[in-house]
Amino acid sequence: MAVDATTSEIGGAVRSLDLEVLRAFVTVAETRSFTRAAERLNRGQSAVSMQMKRLEEVTGCRVLERTRRRVDLTPDGAHLLSYARRMLRLNDEALGALDRSARTGRVRVGVTDTSMVYTADILAAFAARCPLVQVEMSCGRSWEALDDLEAGRIDVALVTQPCGREAGRLLKREPLVWVASAGVETEVLDPLPLALFAPGCIYRDAVLERLDAAGRAHRMVYSSPNTLGLSAAVAAGIAVTAVPRSAVPAGLRVLGAEAGLPALPDLDLLLYAREGAAFGGGAFVETLEDLFGA
Repeated sequence: MAVDATTSEIGGAVRSLDLEVLRAFVTVAETRSFTRAAERLNRGQSAVSMQMKRLEEVTGCRVLERTRRRVDLTPDGAHLLSYARRMLRLNDEALGALDRSARTGRVRVGVTDTSMVYTADILAAFAARCPLVQVEMSCGRSWEALDDLEAGRIDVALVTQPCGREAGRLLKREPLVWVASAGVETEVLDPLPLALFAPGCIYRDAVLERLDAAGRAHRMVYSSPNTLGLSAAVAAGIAVTAVPRSAVPAGLRVLGAEAGLPALPDLDLLLYAREGAAFGGGAFVETLEDLFGA
């Protein structure tokens, strides 16, 4: 069932979509839980349930499928979700455009060392959109950024692994590639010397699993929580590593199929955002959506 983005009229009665109800719907859709949605919205679970009932009455269709463990979108709900996000965005943009003071302030962003490779483009786009908003950026591991988000210490988290949290939105997916020093054929050494992220990183685990499955002997010679340290080890010719294709540092070689190394998984850039953040947080999310086409 197609749902008009503003109002619809059946039998002479005009129906309108309430923005607060839509905000609750988007939160339920992102968290897949009435309980977590209620916590984010600072409301009772029964109040959120009533809002979803009212939404289904207004639209005339089921938008959510409730099971014992989670809440899923119906096909109509998935269709409505895109409209709901656009309507909420337009509402926030309209209010921001009329109140210059709302276009100042700050946004607190948590990133991982891997997701840092995208921040130059992100910051340039955000500065063009909101030149008066201050950006505070912290860098750590994915689970640290998500913990900070849940605790209200940051407004937006850009991470590369979900760490068991739902409601993350995929912004970008690209392949990891093997890289080695431009001047040293490190890839021919046996066992293969590796420089990888510290334990706990799902991409470190994926690299080791792929090598084991391919029967390629390997040894860890360098481990670091940041890409700068990994790049330095590779540039020194003591190890190979895996990086996103768009983030290969200058002076390193991308290894092709002739190196005989196994194919690597894709890297996911995931967005988590705090509901109800000030103007800067919402505008930062919109910048990410526009930049990555999410």
